[in-house]
Amino acid sequence: MQDILADRPGLDANAVEQRARAVLAEPLYWFPVRHHSPSAARFLAEALRARRPRVIFIEGPAEATELVQHIADAKTKPPIAIYSSYRDDDNVLGLAGIASSAPDVPAKWGVWYPLLPYSPEYVAIRVAKEIGAQVVFIDLPHHGLIAPHVAGEEEAEEEEEEGEEDDEVAPAEQASWENLAVESDFYRSLAETAGYRSWAECWDALFEVGGRHADAEEFRRDLTYFCAAVRATTSDERMLRDGTLAREDHMWRAIATTLAEQKLRPEDAAVVCGGFHLFMRRELVPAQVLPKGTVYATVAPYSYYRTSERSGYGAGNRAPKYYESLYQHTQGPVAVVADAPIRAMVDHVVAVLARGRRAGELLSSADAISITQHARMLASLRGHKAPTLDDVRDGIVSCCCKGRPEEEGRYLLAAMSEVEIGSAVGRVTPALGRLPLVFDFYRTIDELDLGETMGKEKKTKIALDLRQEADERRSVFFHRLAELGVSFAAIVEGGATNTLFREVWKVEWSPKVETQLIENNLYGDTMEAAATAKIDEELAREQDDAASVCERLLRATNMDLPGLVLRIEETAGHAIDADARLVSLARALTHLTVLRRQAARKKIREDVVKDLEGRCFARACFAIPEVANVPVEDHEEVLAALKSVAEALLGDSGVGFDSVLFVENVRSAYAESASPYLRGAMCGLLTETRAQPAEVLSQEILKFAQSRPEVMLTCGEFLDGVMATSRTAIMLGAQSLVEAFDVLLRAASWEQFLTMLPRTRKAFERLHDRSRVAFADRVAELYGLQEGEGDKLAQLDTSAGAAAWMARIDARVAELMKEWDF
Repeated sequence: MQDILADRPGLDANAVEQRARAVLAEPLYWFPVRHHSPSAARFLAEALRARRPRVIFIEGPAEATELVQHIADAKTKPPIAIYSSYRDDDNVLGLAGIASSAPDVPAKWGVWYPLLPYSPEYVAIRVAKEIGAQVVFIDLPHHGLIAPHVAGEEEAEEEEEEGEEDDEVAPAEQASWENLAVESDFYRSLAETAGYRSWAECWDALFEVGGRHADAEEFRRDLTYFCAAVRATTSDERMLRDGTLAREDHMWRAIATTLAEQKLRPEDAAVVCGGFHLFMRRELVPAQVLPKGTVYATVAPYSYYRTSERSGYGAGNRAPKYYESLYQHTQGPVAVVADAPIRAMVDHVVAVLARGRRAGELLSSADAISITQHARMLASLRGHKAPTLDDVRDGIVSCCCKGRPEEEGRYLLAAMSEVEIGSAVGRVTPALGRLPLVFDFYRTIDELDLGETMGKEKKTKIALDLRQEADERRSVFFHRLAELGVSFAAIVEGGATNTLFREVWKVEWSPKVETQLIENNLYGDTMEAAATAKIDEELAREQDDAASVCERLLRATNMDLPGLVLRIEETAGHAIDADARLVSLARALTHLTVLRRQAARKKIREDVVKDLEGRCFARACFAIPEVANVPVEDHEEVLAALKSVAEALLGDSGVGFDSVLFVENVRSAYAESASPYLRGAMCGLLTETRAQPAEVLSQEILKFAQSRPEVMLTCGEFLDGVMATSRTAIMLGAQSLVEAFDVLLRAASWEQFLTMLPRTRKAFERLHDRSRVAFADRVAELYGLQEGEGDKLAQLDTSAGAAAWMARIDARVAELMKEWDF
């Protein structure tokens, strides 16, 4: 390692070496590791068995030390993860309403600390049990890094700080020193000189493969030197900003106080931590006061996928299954460590090719031989002692991809990714017990006789008849899970549709279900409490949005949350009165209509829902003139809202909607609108609701025939709007409509006709096939074709050339219409 440190710009190699030697010479035994490193795990186990310390300090969440016995339990099988969550119940950090949806909603944070079979921390825990050593987690609890809100700052500064908190203070997974290593000047210089394309390639080449280190002490020494150089080229300001210094102060206090309290000598202990932290200051500073609140810590099953970079995990493990294979080949009494990378490479290549063949790739044993030879040559050219994962990846692509990897090689790349990551899922000893919400989930599964759905990766469709009490309770349970974002159940049919008594759910248990439940535990100890808190949080954020509030009222009803329903009813009234947006009010009206139909079965007051419906309908009517001239990109959304309000009026079941109010506001919007499409839609609505006779549509078409050319050209848009909102009523006036349209076409020039044709054709495409046939019959009658003559040949009163041109034009228009977006 000394040769690597030499001649680095801005690095005092002698000072780095002296600092590293000082740490290595301390009576307290420091062992540097990288998270999820097979080599670090192997050498750490060797060192701990040789020294047999009485206590092992591990860089893990201090609040989870009591979970060590369950992690070490023989019935616990990695991959697993420690989950720690914090809820600021009393808003001591002042972040309610900033890091949460509203000032009365507590802010919450959660962090995962994954452990794989070859994670050094997990291996240390297992060896500690083997040698009878005590394990103490020493890292600062994650909520100790959350910066409290500082009142009086400018809004822009607050937004900037909130963004920094999201990125640095409350990570989704355990913090890693590798981020600092990658940013250090030493690593950048080393990568540039050696040609490393990534931090992972650098690590593998120096520490993971090639048998560079004969024993644990060589590994410990080289990694200590390496990390000393990284630390020497990292600024204190950077370490202060990301909480590294605060964490290290907590770690040293935990070490020093534990040794003092247990009257242990430093040589009786070992410290297992990220190599960067070996150089923490050895001073006792005042203990950091942790914010008060609710803290949960538990151990949960995890998966290789969630630990991989592909899922967004940032602790540096890019191929969990590949590194497991590398680790396994170094274990056992007859293992030949130097050959481990070769054997791991062979196993990996064979698995990738087998997976590729299943995807249809033409791969053979000859390809496997070529890949391994190619990877060895690449390793030699790059100065690697043995093939790294990068060499193996490049070998596979070079030998098996006949074209562009992202195109011709996409199935091969997918096979590589799947084999690198693996599908392993862990389990946790039953002795740990379960968090309250997880316990309530499994208790409910038993009560509802859903045990058969708990088979691993078993997909089941369950049809529910909501008139049956048992099925109603199952529906409530599934809806609560959906509210919490737990992927156990997904609705396929029913729900917010017009199906009142039938729902179909797709049910599938997977390991991530329990993980999702654990993440929701901060919302409450039971499914009911958690679902209630989740909707309360959403309501606080969207209390003036009529559509959102009414949707949540419907969801609360489906989840059988009567107390919440009463609160939302009041909130819904406020939201309806405060919301002036037609689209939002129309959606709210739809939700309320569904809710009214379910009122008797859900045992909610139908009169209250009808009152909300009436108020919502009236507010929606008053909002119609406001959309008379919305931008073109909002037309379809507005059109859907107008149709929803009209459908509510036509389907009025005793609510007593004011049809006069609707008609007056539609007429007002029609008069104010400058959009032919929206004017047509409103004219169609008036016809559909019987506010005007169908013949009025014919009169409007005739007006276009008598208008200026530029106005005439917009007739297709007007007719498109009509057809979008009136499907049945216009059939009553089909004869007069055809006659008026014939007048329009006779008045139009050939160029005007071609301009109007696409939009006019689109308008008629909206009609049902039977309606189009009916219109065609009217056209035939207008041109003298009598009933029963449809099968006779009609003489085309034009030349064959003109007829051919017309056919080509029609075909071309049809082709273009498929690509147009009106």
